[in-house]
Amino acid sequence: MRQALALRPAVPHQQGVTLLTGLVLLAAISLLALVATSSMLLQLRMAGNFEDSRLALQNSAMAVTEGERFLYSIRNDARSPDCQVNCFTPPLDTIIHAAKDIPVFAEYEDESWWRSAAVNAVFDPLSGAPVETTLAMGADPPRFLIEEVYFDPLTSLHVAVGAPLLSGIAYYRILGRGCGHAATTVAVSESIIARPWKAGVAHGSGPGSGSRDSHEFCADFRPWYDCGRKAWRQRR
Repeated sequence: MRQALALRPAVPHQQGVTLLTGLVLLAAISLLALVATSSMLLQLRMAGNFEDSRLALQNSAMAVTEGERFLYSIRNDARSPDCQVNCFTPPLDTIIHAAKDIPVFAEYEDESWWRSAAVNAVFDPLSGAPVETTLAMGADPPRFLIEEVYFDPLTSLHVAVGAPLLSGIAYYRILGRGCGHAATTVAVSESIIARPWKAGVAHGSGPGSGSRDSHEFCADFRPWYDCGRKAWRQRR
């Protein structure tokens, strides 16, 4: 009789407890999997946004650099000597803006404004030749704006012995706008540069044909004159 009692099957109450315990464990495992998946998706989204922001910043810096290189490439007689406002000959007069022509907070202007006011940094503004770059392009090409904020005319009293004769030194604000793969991911960088202008001497055979390297360009003016990038910052 004891053997018969030992072989008796489990009562229904015990089977229900076992089933309930299994369901609770299954629900807990499913919840953990759901949380882990959500966390992974969030991290992937954050990583994608960071990468897109980094691309936008790289494109904005590239646009600023191209604006600087373009300024260095302009021949010296393209800017009228003894001039303070709107001093460039066509077509440069439509590319280099006079002081206060550009909004103070241009970084918050919309895409259509930048397309109409700025220069596409992927192509040379004068020749139309493509600019070499290894950057991946975003939703909109990188663009730059150049503003001549101040011109310091020089006289013979300012010239040191052995220094090249200048008509003056101009200071420029260059804004570069770059996009990520998403059109809403935008970065705007700004640099301030000093660019000496020789008195009536052509630098190269035509606009855009001179040196595009700041070190090479400024070597002719240092240590006598201010030349090259003075400041850089991210505006947006």
